Amino acid sequence: MTNIITIGDLHGSPVWKQIRTDEWDWVVFIGDYVDSGDFTPQDIIANLEEIIELKKQQPDRIVLLMGNHDLAYFYGGHERHYCSGYRLSMLSRLFSIFTSNRGLFQAAFQVGNHLWTHAGVVQRWYDTYIREQVLPGDNDLAATLNRLFRDYYQPLYHASVIRGGLHEDGGIFWAHNAETSDDPLRGYHQIVGHTRTRSGIRVTGNPLNNTSVTYVDCLETSEEFYKLSLPIDD
Repeated sequence: MTNIITIGDLHGSPVWKQIRTDEWDWVVFIGDYVDSGDFTPQDIIANLEEIIELKKQQPDRIVLLMGNHDLAYFYGGHERHYCSGYRLSMLSRLFSIFTSNRGLFQAAFQVGNHLWTHAGVVQRWYDTYIREQVLPGDNDLAATLNRLFRDYYQPLYHASVIRGGLHEDGGIFWAHNAETSDDPLRGYHQIVGHTRTRSGIRVTGNPLNNTSVTYVDCLETSEEFYKLSLPIDD
């Protein structure tokens, strides 16, 4: 079996240190390492640097996904990516950290038909913006999304009206759980963060129909990590 543990939106929290990373085949951070009213700028930066160091020490085990709160700093403060909690005073330091370690972060991760992104893939958004972008050389959907992320493909960053944006559907950094619950990408089991769930990890959809979404952004109210075991050939 392949054993995978997913760490929800941290926003500066060091709770990930409870995990023995050497006990897992994959440790997936779902993104949103920054922007918090509960931790000081120094704490947030130190926590991010420790996570990056962990990735460097165990590059084949640790997966660092990008979250919407990380993007403004990742892209040098561009107003297109502003989020609540954004701190201009932290831009210079965080931009330097992300720039120096840009290649360690990715948009998506996939094992079989289990797909990790920060906010999730909405079926209509996929049909409109992604389906025709898939190339023969892409090993899976995560490879497509990671390539488009490197190319700064704008639909990835779309926010829908429900999130205060201008688009019909949100992309993988901004989709709301109302969107992913109502119109999840068919044929995939998705693991996402982004929209808080206050009662711990929550699953919607029909796992027996190969379509489900697991929401793991619960760390503000429940110190709970999503643990998954998959057949090695999944």
